[in-house]
Amino acid sequence: MSLEYGKSAYNRTRGNLPPLETVNMFVEASQSQGVVMQSRPPLKQVTEVGSGPVRASVVRDGVFSGDRFTISGGNAYRGATLLGAVTGTGPASIAVRAGEVLFNAGGPLYSYNGADFIEVAFPDSSNVTKVFYADRYFVAIESGTGYLFFSAVGNGRLWDELDFFEVESEPDAVLDAVVLDGVIAAGGQNSIEFLAPTNNADLPFSPIQQRVFEQGVIASGCMVQDDNTFFWIGADKIPYRNGDVPQAIGGDFLVERIEASTSYRMYLLQDQRHKFVCIRLDDETWAYDITTGEPCEFRSYGRDNFRCGPDFGDDETGKIWEFGEYGSATETLVERIVTAGERLLAPKVYDNVTVECEVGTTPYLTGTYAEPIIEFRTSDDGGNQWEDWLSDTLGEQGDYRKIIEYRGLGMFNLPGFLSQIRVTDPVPFRLSGFYDNANGKGRA
Repeated sequence: MSLEYGKSAYNRTRGNLPPLETVNMFVEASQSQGVVMQSRPPLKQVTEVGSGPVRASVVRDGVFSGDRFTISGGNAYRGATLLGAVTGTGPASIAVRAGEVLFNAGGPLYSYNGADFIEVAFPDSSNVTKVFYADRYFVAIESGTGYLFFSAVGNGRLWDELDFFEVESEPDAVLDAVVLDGVIAAGGQNSIEFLAPTNNADLPFSPIQQRVFEQGVIASGCMVQDDNTFFWIGADKIPYRNGDVPQAIGGDFLVERIEASTSYRMYLLQDQRHKFVCIRLDDETWAYDITTGEPCEFRSYGRDNFRCGPDFGDDETGKIWEFGEYGSATETLVERIVTAGERLLAPKVYDNVTVECEVGTTPYLTGTYAEPIIEFRTSDDGGNQWEDWLSDTLGEQGDYRKIIEYRGLGMFNLPGFLSQIRVTDPVPFRLSGFYDNANGKGRA
């Protein structure tokens, strides 16, 4: 009989059992086996820029020879070349057009045009929370106001104190914004308002009548877009995606984690087949899979959270990562955990638990990792204390399907049975089944 295991963000079991912890595994469709759990790809270092942390990093094909622009620590870079210091401690942003790049880190605006790097004279205040590019204009969010200032056409060095538009439907400070086919979605705490291009140089954007979301944004850095879809953490601490009306995503447990947090950040990461909207909270990182609609937890080895922030930037060093293949990756150790369990109405003897998985060992793994290891443990008190890990091999190279049986586990009392598997060796790993072959009665 199949055991319940966490196929998304800590699926809840019934009764007094805790949520089922699943780390660095996400739902994947399989033609032969239906839904399976797939290990997240490891990280491969792309480059290293400055001393870090990496706060923003952008590459645009065909713009400035495809060079990367980065804010690392308190400095701006083109590739590995230092451009200058960037003042500010807030979420960072970089806006790029052909011939010019603007940088912001919660303070002044800075411009680079290929020849020089300067601080931009900005109207009224140097306190900008985000800069972006929309319909031939650089647009800047002024901190603490409902104003969006716009530059001269195609020139991020020219700003006029009268060149602004105000988000007025639910008057409050603009916290964040994204651009969808030239339309600006501007988020305040009370609402998200949409502004469309006008082709009027005096007022290049205007509110779209009757197009307002009543679910506002919780903080700066909490809106992200994927093509013509955007996501945000609402002021009500519910994550949303846009549609005709806002659609809540992630489920109740993710909302609980957001409610328990005091800091919030949202950003987009992508591997070959999946795009993840990452929600970074105090010391944990949840990844909502746009492909499947399921959330999961990402951690880096030995840490409670994921080391990557926006744009795959390292949150401690100047390293910039991407999802890579096993063997070529720099992040050699990736801990994968799946927890399975069931609530009991009466004590029950577990004779046998079966784990069915695929390892997909790669041909270049030799020595220590030629026969990767899977570990298994149990708990009879709801996860407060665990038995020692039991180790088994996932198979030799070329073995792609493995069935492992754990026998004679013994008697388990209320509230129920919990078991957990862990894989840390640098091999791809896929879980296709978690089964209970126990004798006795008592299943709820």
